[in-house]
Amino acid sequence: MRLILKTLLLILFLAAPLSQALSQQDPQSVFEEGKALFNGEQYALALVKLAPLTSLQEDNDLVRYASYYYAVSAYNSGDASTARSMFLQIAQKHSSWSQLDEVNYWLATLAFEEEDPRLGIEYLDKIQSAAFDEQAQGLRNYYFARITDMELLKSLLDENPKEAVLASQLADQILKLDVAEQDIDLLESLSQKYDLTLDLGIEGIASSPKKDIYNVGLFLPFSYLEDSARLERVQKDWTMRFYEGAQLALEKLKEEGVKVNLITFDTRDRQVPLRTMLTTDEAKSLDFIIGPVFQSSVIQVSRFAREQQINMLNPLSSNDDIIRNNPFAFLYYPSNQSLAIAAAEYAKANFTENRNVAVFYSGPNDRPRASLYKEILEKDSFNVPIFEMVRPQESSKIQMMLVEEEEVDKDSLVVEAMMAEMDSLREAGEEDWEIYDERDFLKKELRILSDSIGHIFVASDVASLSASTISAIDAREDTILYIGSSRFLTSEQGLSFEQLERVNAIFTGSNWIHYDKEEVSDFRERYEFAFNAYPRKDERLGDAYLGYDIMLTYGRLLHQYGKYFQVGLKRKGISGSLTDQFDYRFSNDNRFIPILRVTDSQVVPIQETPDAQNRP
Repeated sequence: MRLILKTLLLILFLAAPLSQALSQQDPQSVFEEGKALFNGEQYALALVKLAPLTSLQEDNDLVRYASYYYAVSAYNSGDASTARSMFLQIAQKHSSWSQLDEVNYWLATLAFEEEDPRLGIEYLDKIQSAAFDEQAQGLRNYYFARITDMELLKSLLDENPKEAVLASQLADQILKLDVAEQDIDLLESLSQKYDLTLDLGIEGIASSPKKDIYNVGLFLPFSYLEDSARLERVQKDWTMRFYEGAQLALEKLKEEGVKVNLITFDTRDRQVPLRTMLTTDEAKSLDFIIGPVFQSSVIQVSRFAREQQINMLNPLSSNDDIIRNNPFAFLYYPSNQSLAIAAAEYAKANFTENRNVAVFYSGPNDRPRASLYKEILEKDSFNVPIFEMVRPQESSKIQMMLVEEEEVDKDSLVVEAMMAEMDSLREAGEEDWEIYDERDFLKKELRILSDSIGHIFVASDVASLSASTISAIDAREDTILYIGSSRFLTSEQGLSFEQLERVNAIFTGSNWIHYDKEEVSDFRERYEFAFNAYPRKDERLGDAYLGYDIMLTYGRLLHQYGKYFQVGLKRKGISGSLTDQFDYRFSNDNRFIPILRVTDSQVVPIQETPDAQNRP
């Protein structure tokens, strides 16, 4: 700034005498002296020497070049405003000058530096000589790469669709956002149109290749132990139903132009151990893995998936450990952690009238969900006096706890009055004065007293635990609220929707299927046509609904985003096929967890608002 002021003062001080001297001195000599100062990078002195020449009215090269050198000297002296004014004067007064392309280049530079890229582009577009093409493109590239305003980048790209640098810069700015905020559709469009290589944010993965046919491995226990006929019947039932649903999904995908090669791997094969299967070329050629479901198999396949960088999806579990430290492992359902947080947040906002809570869970797999729920609520002034594990086969224990009565002493004042009454009769000489026996001094009351519990959280997807809890709540005269996962809800469930509505049951939506959806009707028709039977929904194991939904949803994801479909999953919520929606933006489990209730015999989402307090 001081340099600019000194330059301006010097010009003002010397311009008048030099102007007078110019009439006495040869303009050509003045120009040569000014140009020599310019060439010697003595820009402040060049400004002073050339200034009188710029005001001459003649339209000749001496005046034009003097004005040009003057403008460049002003720019190099830090006076962009004077430089711009002089370049504009040249363009106006000498519009047919052969060096006008260079003037427009300088005006473009000044416009870009003033963060007016549209004006910069306008001046560059005025350049006619091909000799400036490389310089002009270099200027564009340099300044386009410095723009960080995404809306400006979008509009500039709309106006200049051939500018690949704008597209690349826009993609870079999008990728700098949190993954959940990135516009995947725009990224995909930019990538395809401008052949960009995008940072997918996946460990060790540079791109997500798309294929004509995707190999999908289905790792399920298709063989069973000979010593358990019952287990064989149950498990064979669910695995085959799952497989049937997946097969129907493959037919649907084929109709949509998506080709998937489904390869089954029997994790209970007695002849070929799983570890041997995972060494085969067939296993290493997989693009996606569904399963397995048993812990020992999960550990092996998870390690294999991470090493081979193959995405895998556990179709049944909510165990957070499966997806921990493995970016290629996903859960179809919400994790225990996600379900606990969703339920606790609702309870904290809506169950505040009575802060005493009972928590039931079915075993070690459910305990993390139960423990986290307890931890969150206790931090918010709730009290959890009942925290119990109840095995599925012992679920009636919950009902007994809630409805069982016990005999306790009557109130002391009542007892004193009864004793006084007998004393009066005895003193009056009544022979039968013992009108009360021992049991008359006792009364029956619930073991868990009325209004002592505000709500119950069932931290399990086991239907029997929820059924026992809801039946007990329905039998009590006080009001106990219920919250649990919707996963046990099926169209074939034992509990009636009327009962669920009567007790105001609240559910965290866990891949809830809307049975009135058109897609569900289409699936049922396909199943009935193929197998001459209706599909049956299972609350915990796999079934045809599950196999169909997973295969169809993830087959479409492979087709849309390629082998590493998380490039899309991490950036937007997606619609399910039979289920409502999936949200993997923040974790590798489905965190789309709406809060549901039963209304008019329909499971519907409810609003989580503070004024809904204590009335679910």
